[in-house]
Amino acid sequence: MFDRLKNKFKFNIEHFLLRGAYARLLFIASLIGLVASAGGLLVQVTDGSFVEKKSAIWWAFLRLTDPGYLGDDEGLPRRVISTVLTVLGYVLFMGSLIAILTQWLNQKIRDFERGLTPIVRRNHILILGWTNRTPAVVEELMRSGERVHRFLKLRGARGLHVVILSEEVSLERTIELRNILGPLWDARRITFRSGTALRMEHLKRVDYQNASAIILPGADFAYGGANESDMRIVKTLLTIANQFDSDGDKTLPLLVTELFDFNKTAMLQKSYQGILEILATDVFITRCMAQTVRHPGLSLLIQQILTHRRGNSIHIRTIKSVTGNCCGDLAGACPRAILLGVVRFEEDKFRPLLSPPKGLVVQPDDRLVFLARRYEDCIIHESFYSKPPPSPSQIKTQPVNREMAAGARRILILGWNYKVAALIKELDDYLHENFEVSTLSIKPIPDREAELKQRGIDQQRMKVSHFEGDYTLLSDLEAIEPDTYDNVIVFGGDWLETQEESDARSIVGHMVLKNIIEKSTKKPTILVDLMDADNARLFQDINTEVLVTPMMASHVLAQVSLRRELNSVYTELFGVSGAEIFFRCVSDYGIVDEEMTFATLMGIMTDDRETALGVRLMRGDVELNPEKNTVFKMAELDSLIVLG
Repeated sequence: MFDRLKNKFKFNIEHFLLRGAYARLLFIASLIGLVASAGGLLVQVTDGSFVEKKSAIWWAFLRLTDPGYLGDDEGLPRRVISTVLTVLGYVLFMGSLIAILTQWLNQKIRDFERGLTPIVRRNHILILGWTNRTPAVVEELMRSGERVHRFLKLRGARGLHVVILSEEVSLERTIELRNILGPLWDARRITFRSGTALRMEHLKRVDYQNASAIILPGADFAYGGANESDMRIVKTLLTIANQFDSDGDKTLPLLVTELFDFNKTAMLQKSYQGILEILATDVFITRCMAQTVRHPGLSLLIQQILTHRRGNSIHIRTIKSVTGNCCGDLAGACPRAILLGVVRFEEDKFRPLLSPPKGLVVQPDDRLVFLARRYEDCIIHESFYSKPPPSPSQIKTQPVNREMAAGARRILILGWNYKVAALIKELDDYLHENFEVSTLSIKPIPDREAELKQRGIDQQRMKVSHFEGDYTLLSDLEAIEPDTYDNVIVFGGDWLETQEESDARSIVGHMVLKNIIEKSTKKPTILVDLMDADNARLFQDINTEVLVTPMMASHVLAQVSLRRELNSVYTELFGVSGAEIFFRCVSDYGIVDEEMTFATLMGIMTDDRETALGVRLMRGDVELNPEKNTVFKMAELDSLIVLG
């Protein structure tokens, strides 16, 4: 019976102390009061100098809290009691109090590090989820200083602040992001918060309704693959929509997200009541890959245009003063930029007109699309307003042969992931070109055929052959004779756990492939799909091109969140039916070994719908948007970079 009562008492004390620091302080205060009362009553009994109990208790309390009173006591009983109280004071008042406060402070610091405190901000950029896309998105935002400044200025915000909602927040993750950003890192402009976008209380923790833009990136690996990533994104939008229905008086910010399956786009658009921009990753990435297959050497230009790391990128600017002018008259109006076309807002969506007819008239609400190094370069030269700009000097050129080469391009695909079926579908959409595709993968052939059937690929028009094997094994790869193909594309595996494992497999496969074709007279062009930009430096072969697809998607997500018209421009630029970038040999124009400025090269475009963007020299140099007065002596195998 006694043991039961003792255990019950201990349990109640434990239950009380686990309530938190306030309960522990109350418990220690009670003990101090109890000891002070006991000491006061004891000294009153042994020493008759105390008439009132409260005076004796106060005397005992002072000895508990301040050892400096110990020398003032006289008489053996009082000194003994005072000494005991002083020792207990060290233990109870000082030791326990410091321990409780230290523990409470450590707990609070851990809570702060875990990112559990709700934020109160306006016009921040919110990233929902930490995936293999997130670091590159943050890097693009931090690097796009001028574009960010213009974006925030329209909303009355002072500066950029990025808030990341992550399921796990730790010091290690902060260090990881800091190492990736390098000199771009600024702890005052980046905030982590713990939580998941699938729970409304976690979304409120990052003040999602007051964000200037929300970025919802996909994940190749972190959430189990493409399908799981799409389901997470759909659930997130439904969570926000459900809260929006209950808070109907509030408006939702711009949300930019990506989908791995283009077929879910319509469903996603119905789920969000605010402005929604969707990047269909499977379509966008495979369009870039298809363009690179059709025009070898284009990967360098694609990655330059899509990122702000170096070189040129696409800028959109509204210039009211050119309203009513023809696009052809504006060709030389910007000395440091090239006009690509205009973007119009029609029927609640943006419609890009890239490489338009020279007679297209600029309307009042048109946004001009430029290729330039900086936004400030996209300005009209003063001479344009004083007098009409002189027409580019025309030289006599021979007619350009635009007929496609006869025969089919043979393409070998090594590996299989969610992008392969989308790539074959993209190639199938080029109705005036012929492709023969072979795939080598450890994935069962019936599963691959089922994916192609779901995509609606006409396998009677496009010949697709499947082989089972591991492309990292020399025997399996030799058996299909890769040197007999025009193009070889190496894909990583999204069935692996991390992007490091996927890239390791691609690197080994590329080494095996090079070992096979190095003795062959025919060298196919190789395209490698990488996950990590740091691994791109491992591919220095002249016949090998690299696309870091997660980085490309991440940069586009960040750019569209700052200028949503860019989504339609990229869709048009890399799509089947829109304008595209390609190379045209100068021998087609009959200008071999002639010296001329780039402005003159721009003037030799015999097609009303073609625009010169730069030059590619056979020695390996690629100059995009060079100075207009730069002189080039074009050799027979040199090319013009053309938008048409």
